[in-house]
Amino acid sequence: MTVFPIHLCGNIEYYRALFKAGEFAFEIHEHFPKQTPRNRMEILGPNGRQLLIVPTVKRNSRRAIKDVEISYAENWQKDHWKSLEAAYRRSAYFEFYEDELRLFYTKEFRLLVDFNLAYHKLICSLLKLEFKEDFTQDYVDNVDNDFRTHDFSSTQDDAYFQVFSDRFNFESGLSILDVLFNLGPQVRSLIVE
Repeated sequence: MTVFPIHLCGNIEYYRALFKAGEFAFEIHEHFPKQTPRNRMEILGPNGRQLLIVPTVKRNSRRAIKDVEISYAENWQKDHWKSLEAAYRRSAYFEFYEDELRLFYTKEFRLLVDFNLAYHKLICSLLKLEFKEDFTQDYVDNVDNDFRTHDFSSTQDDAYFQVFSDRFNFESGLSILDVLFNLGPQVRSLIVE
């Protein structure tokens, strides 16, 4: 069995690994690890790399990722959408995807796993990627192909045009949204190569 974490708009290497696996299970029973791509993504904004974090409801006890609730105490959705607009409004494909993506910044999802999975499904739909995905039934320590702790940012992406290339050198390992807004449907060929 191949097991992956459910990242929030993982980077291109994450999607390559999902595509290569073809059939896998998303881990939903692990304890929620803080400061990981499960509730954060990186984009390239006008001031450089920017981290967008989906805040979670704080609890005293450790909890499985399937039970982690999103906090709406602050208006993070508005802030995230403004950041995405500032970063990608001038990109070649932002306007083609903005209506579908805006949903994630207007609708309230109760659970982080539901938010991430809905985002994942939309990205796969936009890129015409099909996977045979399932969910873990419980937490298993040892699995054959375990990507739960894999560092998907360790691989250097091939350079592509980025909106702020006049200010910054190419930034690798950003959210799939960076590639999507800059390259549009061409992203698929980078994933299935």
